[in-house]
Amino acid sequence: MREMTVSSFSEFDDAISDINRSALCRGVSDIAYELVPSLFRGKKTEALEAQEKNLMWLFKTQARGRLATTPSSELEWLVLAQHHGLPTRLLDWSLSPLVALFFAVQSESNTDCAVYIHDKRSFKQEHDINISTLKQVTAFLPSHVSPRLSAQSGMFTVHPLNGKAFNDEAMLKVIIPAGEKRKLMEKLVKFGVHHGSMFPDLDGLSRYLRYLSNYA
Repeated sequence: MREMTVSSFSEFDDAISDINRSALCRGVSDIAYELVPSLFRGKKTEALEAQEKNLMWLFKTQARGRLATTPSSELEWLVLAQHHGLPTRLLDWSLSPLVALFFAVQSESNTDCAVYIHDKRSFKQEHDINISTLKQVTAFLPSHVSPRLSAQSGMFTVHPLNGKAFNDEAMLKVIIPAGEKRKLMEKLVKFGVHHGSMFPDLDGLSRYLRYLSNYA
């Protein structure tokens, strides 16, 4: 994986100038965070299949009565579960490097942050992915798009149950020093990228107003 450090918005813009418009972008608030799906974190690899099966069985049992439309495949169920915060084998990405930069710098933490750029130019459709036989990390565009996912130009990768962090030698990791977060966040707000636009609900609006009013 290639790495580079930027200290300004213009340097970030230069860093992403050659990426394809279909590149996957993911922001993390700490450079120590690897590309690991939430299901894998803190779990032994040999327990992942049973863990996923148990979580999804419980989720489906309780969720069906609360849904207007029931997902038609296991992958659609995973997307729904991921959207509502359940640990899954999915990773969230965006087609927008500005969205990824927002998720990297919006944290008030004093850690350096990063944006991962995976210049993936081919995607699969949901119905072409069999998660039970999946052997490699696969990118896809979800068929059921929520307002939040749409606002964030959301994409996903689905991962085989091997417990491994995703790493590709062609991937780019753009590192932003902690001291530059506030400055870059202010730049994003000028471009209309903030909590209110990323989370198109009252929670997002409230978080945006907290930011504008200098509340932690």
